Amino acid sequence: MKDARKQRDEQPVKRSGLLVGMALVIGLTGCATDTHLPSDPEERILLFKTQAQAAESAVARLIPTAARDEVRQIPEGTVLACSGGRQWSGNTRITLTHPSAGPAVLRDLSSEAAEHGFRVTRNTTADGAPRIRLVDDNGTTLLATVWVDGKSIDVDSFSKCFPVPADFIPHGSY
Repeated sequence: MKDARKQRDEQPVKRSGLLVGMALVIGLTGCATDTHLPSDPEERILLFKTQAQAAESAVARLIPTAARDEVRQIPEGTVLACSGGRQWSGNTRITLTHPSAGPAVLRDLSSEAAEHGFRVTRNTTADGAPRIRLVDDNGTTLLATVWVDGKSIDVDSFSKCFPVPADFIPHGSY
């Protein structure tokens, strides 16, 4: 009888130990997700810049060549503060071949982007212009907006937030 009670009393201890062990593994795994980042904060910024600009270019390529005239990606962007540290932000402007095609091109872009793996949501800007929010697999967020009376699509990019040392002060642009 004593052995059965002892065995029964030990089971909750074993279960709680198992739960603590699982929580520790899950917690350490979550912390390990940033281990692939370069240790130098300047290199981190450039990594996220590369990812964001690649996402901008991918979105521009989703607009048919017959509908786009010029694609102008700004070579440098800004590093912004965010809840997780910093994020790189940039811009690409896609001039359209037909001056009033912006809303239709944005609608088509929304469908194409969803088919190519972007998470897509539609909304409008404060002044009522159509806008889509695209998020890629790297966590890069892109805001595509009809710009200049429908003559272009403006794509603003924001990398996911990444940690930097507390004493790190970024340059004005990257």
